[in-house]
Amino acid sequence: MLKDLNLIGGMTNKDWLDQVHDEMRDNNITQGQLADMANYSRSHLNQLLGRKKPLNDKARLELTLALRALTGQNNLDVCIDYLSVTFKTHDYEELINELFQISPIHFNLHDGAHYGYSATLTCGEIKMMLSPYQDVDAEDYNPKDDSGTMIELKGQGCRYVESYLQSQHRTWYDFLETCLKLDCHFTRLDLAINDRNGLLDVPTLIEKCDHDEFSSRFRGFRDNRTKQWHASGRTLYLGSPQSEVNFCIYDKAFEQHQKHPEIAIEDQPIRTRFEVRLRRERAATAVEHLLATRDPEQVVFGIINQYLRFLTPSHKPRSEWVLDPRWAAFIGNNRDKLRLSTNPEPLNYDHITRWLRNQVAPSLKMLQLIDQYNNTNELKAIIDSGKLTQRHWDVIHHFQHQRNGVMTDSKQREKSKKSDYADQSK
Repeated sequence: MLKDLNLIGGMTNKDWLDQVHDEMRDNNITQGQLADMANYSRSHLNQLLGRKKPLNDKARLELTLALRALTGQNNLDVCIDYLSVTFKTHDYEELINELFQISPIHFNLHDGAHYGYSATLTCGEIKMMLSPYQDVDAEDYNPKDDSGTMIELKGQGCRYVESYLQSQHRTWYDFLETCLKLDCHFTRLDLAINDRNGLLDVPTLIEKCDHDEFSSRFRGFRDNRTKQWHASGRTLYLGSPQSEVNFCIYDKAFEQHQKHPEIAIEDQPIRTRFEVRLRRERAATAVEHLLATRDPEQVVFGIINQYLRFLTPSHKPRSEWVLDPRWAAFIGNNRDKLRLSTNPEPLNYDHITRWLRNQVAPSLKMLQLIDQYNNTNELKAIIDSGKLTQRHWDVIHHFQHQRNGVMTDSKQREKSKKSDYADQSK
């Protein structure tokens, strides 16, 4: 119901306030509760709601967020945003068949890799790194130096995998269980909480850190004020990047607007992102708990509550400071249960077409008309001269084969004959 209360909308202040009163009445919300959640004094809120003080856009936004928090309409979800996992096996075709259930022939070989591996197999945003000990002779083999095979899925890689999982009627739980069956070791897992309505405000959280209005097991915090943060939005880091647990909270809408300026900040689907970044044993433990409980909320907020709390200062001793109202709403008060969401994105085809439509289409139309007037084929010649990279071919192959030949069924997921990846990569 609060969809019409977002930001300033197109409503007059009178109509907007009428709807606020309706929401408060329908949900049994008192002015005291709304004032505490919005961090307003009760007298100030009473004057705003009574139309005795002017209501600006900032106040409408703050009251909107407070109402969403109190009515459980925060619109939060959790997604897997980074996953790296290693396997002892060198049988990459078995891993591809079992984990991704797509034909290995759609992976391309590239020389070089990170983390001490020697080569990389890619399919869209999926990366599989191969050990230099893949084909060594038995007498030259040193098990201590054998890294096996590693799969790395960054943010877009996770979204790409989700496009296959969705088509295969599988979930991340199925994927993670298959990893364990194949004797894996989880090296990193990032769980990202997407705040789609702006319940968390990053500059405010940074300010609370500056004023020591928080409690944390981390030794310190840092923000990106020393960097070009105006080009990426504000970011708050808590904990060392090298530790097994650290947090990152940032302005996702601003970041995405910089990448895709054709979409206004207020139209971006995610406002703020809270990333829980886990490494080594903590990553493995989190996966274990996810599979045992099937409750991402319990897992991710269980970790957050161990490490971080934002507080409301008062004249009382610090040990008696209460939770900041917005933080309390974020971690669970008056909120719907979180789910492990998926947002499938098969490569970046939509981004390409959006960019062409908004940035390039006018110039293409101009060239088309000039060709018509001059009876020339300059536009066709320009298109024909374009050279496709491997990434472009990945997009083409994905859409060419997504209904025919990419995904495998259970009968096909048997160990197949090794493909000649060296020839394929040429």
